[in-house]
Amino acid sequence: MDAVASGDKSVWDATLHDSCVIGVESGSLTTKSEILKEIVPLVKGCVGMTKVIDPVLKQFGNTAVLTYVADEYLELYHQKMHTQYRQANTWMKFGNDWKIVLMQVFEIPKNPPPISVDPNVLQKYAGTYELSSYRKAFVTVENGKLFVEKSGNKKQLLAQTESVFFRAGDGRVDILFLKDESNGKFKMIERREGEDLVWKQVR
Repeated sequence: MDAVASGDKSVWDATLHDSCVIGVESGSLTTKSEILKEIVPLVKGCVGMTKVIDPVLKQFGNTAVLTYVADEYLELYHQKMHTQYRQANTWMKFGNDWKIVLMQVFEIPKNPPPISVDPNVLQKYAGTYELSSYRKAFVTVENGKLFVEKSGNKKQLLAQTESVFFRAGDGRVDILFLKDESNGKFKMIERREGEDLVWKQVR
């Protein structure tokens, strides 16, 4: 991981098998040669490091699986960024050398910092929403905070904007409240990776 920030291709060239299958955080596959092209020193104005934390290693004969969190810290033009990636590597032994034959990387999602929203705005979203007659969600405002309850499980919704919210600890789903101009009611939209699940306000 130190070789990534310094741009030392030789470390990864020696470690990756020529036919290594590599899945990156976008969900696409890439190759060893493409990865090596991307390993370059950090640009001027950027300082960074990556710590390896929470490693777990399992060995099965000439095959080993290593998973860990790549804990990345960047200072980009005096602005600090912290991102974590879960990485899993499958190693195989070829003669006396261990090579990575499969590498999978994905970014660990996290929440943005919440903002404060006027309770009067939140109150507009309160009500009963449903997917069907037997699947309902109840949105309430308590002490100036917005909550949604499904099947007896109540969660606070934290605000990104006045109409976009998220659940603490769940960086995968945005919750949007959009007004249906045809009837004046709201829709509660759970958006995950661009796919929408729409709850309609019934009262």
